[in-house]
Amino acid sequence: MKEGRIVYYSIVNKKDITVDYTSNRLETIQARTVLRKMLDYFNLKLPEIYTTPNGKPYFKDSNIFFNYSHSKNYIACVISTYEVGIDIEEINRNISDEVAEKYLNKEKDSLKRIETWVKKEAYSKLKGLGFQIKFKNMKLNEITEKNLFISEKDYMCSIYCDNDDVEFKELGFNRSELL
Repeated sequence: MKEGRIVYYSIVNKKDITVDYTSNRLETIQARTVLRKMLDYFNLKLPEIYTTPNGKPYFKDSNIFFNYSHSKNYIACVISTYEVGIDIEEINRNISDEVAEKYLNKEKDSLKRIETWVKKEAYSKLKGLGFQIKFKNMKLNEITEKNLFISEKDYMCSIYCDNDDVEFKELGFNRSELL
């Protein structure tokens, strides 16, 4: 992977990913398939993946950082030479009033709830803290790390990077490339 100021990401529909494996970890396997394809783009092999005590995946002894997320129908993956975090949610996801009150400061609008959720989740994944970060206390307007927010007709995605001098670039893969 080229050293530089680029954060590469890919968002893939799960129906386009074929894996010969059935398990309760299917989403993780699909996400790693996208991650492998992204690394292939740079002629890099997928090294062994480790996880921190809080569950953040990483490559040991590597200057490549990555993160992935999945929703019902999508896999989102990001790689960079900087720490990154990503989250994706479909806009038809129902975030209950109870969950909104607990994590999102009683946000009422369903689309705003999803936007707030993906931003907070991506930021917590960047920091590698998961739910140790109190989502309710997070103030998005005070976060200084670089963010890309994507809103499409059926999903929202957020990516955070700890370097504010980066560009985001999408790596698109068609179905035949993911088989």
